Amino acid sequence: MQTSVRDRHLYRIRRILKFYYYFLGTIMSKEIQIELPSLLSFERKLEVSDALMFSGTWQENFNEDSTEWPKIVISQRQNRSTQSAHGISDEDKAKPNPASSDSDDANLPLNADTLKVSFSLRVVGDLGKPFACNAPEFESAIFNKVDEFKSSDGLNTLAFRYAYNIANGRFLWRNRVGAEAISIHVEIAEFDQTLIFDAYDFSLKNFEKGANNQALATLTEAIAKGLAGDDESFALIKVNAYVKLGNGQHVFPSQEMNMNEKRKVLFKLDDCAAIHNVKVGNALRTIDNWYGKSSQPIAIEPFGSVTQRGEAYRKNKIDLYTLMVKWVRDENLTIDERAYVTANLIRGGVFSRSSK
Repeated sequence: MQTSVRDRHLYRIRRILKFYYYFLGTIMSKEIQIELPSLLSFERKLEVSDALMFSGTWQENFNEDSTEWPKIVISQRQNRSTQSAHGISDEDKAKPNPASSDSDDANLPLNADTLKVSFSLRVVGDLGKPFACNAPEFESAIFNKVDEFKSSDGLNTLAFRYAYNIANGRFLWRNRVGAEAISIHVEIAEFDQTLIFDAYDFSLKNFEKGANNQALATLTEAIAKGLAGDDESFALIKVNAYVKLGNGQHVFPSQEMNMNEKRKVLFKLDDCAAIHNVKVGNALRTIDNWYGKSSQPIAIEPFGSVTQRGEAYRKNKIDLYTLMVKWVRDENLTIDERAYVTANLIRGGVFSRSSK
């Protein structure tokens, strides 16, 4: 009787141990899922300067002598205009609009018909390595994935699109609209020659028109080489754009965020009208036409946000965070999705997991 009780106890213990080891083995055998780190950031790989604006006369062969291209000075307008805002009272509709008075403005001089816009671009290497990351397994995984991407033709695809947005003059923004002629001159530090593009040979809606241009291939190669390098390599590119607008025509520097005042304030450097480096950079990375039903490319952003349209085109599981985590977990991503993720790392930013 005593032996029977002991055997029953042993049987129960063996069953408990068997279940325990089965449960433990099941847990250990499961693949560890890599999560988005709570600290994650990447440095920007396309470092763009502010773009300075000068005036002059259209030429067949442009002279880079700065004395022939004086800087455009921002002036002030003292205007009286009407009220046009929706919802104002009948009493105010007849009053002048105070928001339109004493605002900044910029024009070509009456003896100049051409705008010159100048900036530099530094393409930095060591792509795929986080600037900060508190999850070593994620850091290793994303670096390896980007390294594989760099070994494929994917990096050339991105470099081609960045080069294309230089050749087509997208960075000119409103200064490009209605121009009679646009000539883009590009100097690459390691090349002796100047690459010259007619901006109208290239499209703003796609990357197909003029895709076989030889100068474009040279510029693409220089950008790809900079992105593919290590932390000590870079490519330095200087861009001068000449835009024939007409004597005395309006030009459009960047407008400052002037939250506490109604007057318009235009951006200037050393009393020279200028375009923000962020605005130029946004134009260069306007390469995302992989987001679905696209009529034209949008700038590379984690959620495909376009503030001018009040829309985020990558809300539904095609955003950066969803695709990046899928990539490091070895889930299938298309070549376009891998290009989109890599382009966001080139853009740079803080991509940490939310604490919510």
